[in-house]
Amino acid sequence: MKVLLAKKAGFCMGVRRAVETTLETVQQTDQKISTFGPLIHNPQVLSLLKDRGVEVLDEVPGHLSGVVIIRAHGVPPDQKAGLRKAGAEVKDATCPRVVKVQAIIKRHRRDDCFTVIIGDKNHAEVIGLMGYAEPDVAVVSGVDDIDDLDIKGPYIIVSQTTQDDDSFNELSALITSRFANGKVFNTICDSTHKRQHEVRILCEQVEAMVVVGGKTSANTKRLAEIAENKGLPVFLVESEADLDTATLQGFASVGVTAGASTPAWMINRIMRTLEAIPARGEGGLCRLCHKAAWALLASNTYVSVGGGCLALAFAKILSNQVLWQTFVIAFGYLFAMHNINRFTGEHSRRFNDPLLEKFADTFGLGLLSLSYLMLAGVGVLLLMGGIAPFMLFLAMALLGIFYSIPIFPDTIARIFKIKRLKEIPGSKTFLVALAWAMATVVLPNWGSGAGTLLSLLGFVLLFVYVRNALFDVFDVQGDRIVGKETLPVCIGEEKTLYFLTYLLYALLVAGIVLPWTVLLPRAMIFFLPGVAYLLYITKQYQAGRLSPSPKLDFQLETSLYLVALSLMLGSYLFA
Repeated sequence: MKVLLAKKAGFCMGVRRAVETTLETVQQTDQKISTFGPLIHNPQVLSLLKDRGVEVLDEVPGHLSGVVIIRAHGVPPDQKAGLRKAGAEVKDATCPRVVKVQAIIKRHRRDDCFTVIIGDKNHAEVIGLMGYAEPDVAVVSGVDDIDDLDIKGPYIIVSQTTQDDDSFNELSALITSRFANGKVFNTICDSTHKRQHEVRILCEQVEAMVVVGGKTSANTKRLAEIAENKGLPVFLVESEADLDTATLQGFASVGVTAGASTPAWMINRIMRTLEAIPARGEGGLCRLCHKAAWALLASNTYVSVGGGCLALAFAKILSNQVLWQTFVIAFGYLFAMHNINRFTGEHSRRFNDPLLEKFADTFGLGLLSLSYLMLAGVGVLLLMGGIAPFMLFLAMALLGIFYSIPIFPDTIARIFKIKRLKEIPGSKTFLVALAWAMATVVLPNWGSGAGTLLSLLGFVLLFVYVRNALFDVFDVQGDRIVGKETLPVCIGEEKTLYFLTYLLYALLVAGIVLPWTVLLPRAMIFFLPGVAYLLYITKQYQAGRLSPSPKLDFQLETSLYLVALSLMLGSYLFA
């Protein structure tokens, strides 16, 4: 099925800030952590925070200890003061856009201005704003509420930040036409403006709309209303379990948008599920091809074959030979280690990819058994070639297997809060890239010149590092929820993408210059098409033109085949 995702779908800046503040607090302190009211309007996120030990306070108690985080919607000032008086350490995660509205109300309240808030009367944000304006405040949710207004002096009109543009403009115009001396402040968040505008445009390109978000989220419901007003069938869902797949099969194209409180991992789950649904008019052969391609990805077969082809190309460059053992060593090791790490203890899978979770439940045990057999077979092949490559392989295999097992003593674990290698910040991305470089360059080509092997290893290490880090970017929110310390979790998605871009530019320069020196074989100039392709994907994702999906996964893994094919061609040209 053709699925189009709105660019502004998912967490807005304020919600992202609130969730990240809470997760960082969980990582940094052993104190009891609570949020005052539900942090955001998304039941899945709240459930996950509860699993991490975050409780929800509904009222200010007489005595309180630990850390209390103010929800993204904000609270009345007297409640915030009450929390501090009760003894809590208060962290304010109020959205900066909401803080701006609070400041406008406070400033004009000092001039005895009456406040009119256009929004939903029972919404948490509106209740918080009223606390800054009381007692001279009224909430207008519809035209009927204007008849109840009693304004006798100067006044201001502000909006709930997630209000609908058209509704705000209509209601504020009616109020100012009836009461003089009013100032209008359109305090609808820019993100809300853009989100609603995108939905209107997207509705013209698809046959149906799926809106993802909490059923109690006001901005999510407004997105659904906008799509309905455009005359499209609308499916408002909280998770992939809510999708009406039977009805959706009747459409050739579907648009997806999401409320400001919907996490990226939930949108990814919806996207992956929708893309797996056969579209109207899609033939049986096309469906079979889609399923086969996805199975190759899910079982790590596609990526491992790419690694085997890469090893063949390096063998041809280094020794002018194409040996089946070379392919088997690289493919077998990569297939085994990817599956062992994917299907043992990969808790973030339940957030990032529901289809992979189902695949693991069905085939995980069989793939694990096959992986251990392959690992043993690779060991036998290397032992036949000599004790040195076998010992290197053994060390690599043990490192991969023990990556997720507690190995550090309690003293180190208490000081650095690290029990396993996987808990070292950013370690996974680098160690997987190093294993790839060893499996495709060193192990199959043991005995070649050390200097040349080292240079080739460096190229593969950096290339695969970028590939791994991009997958980490796609899965950053799921990884953050379960406490994975990947590079994007540590430094943020934006900084990670910039870092990867500069790394690829450096690889391009090195790929142009070094093959004309003694450091690299001439054929390595044919490494450049793969680097350029990976740079293209990175820039497209950075610009918001690509979104996480099985299609993007397939495109990213195809970079390995492009490199292998180009290098093989180069090996014949420079033979």
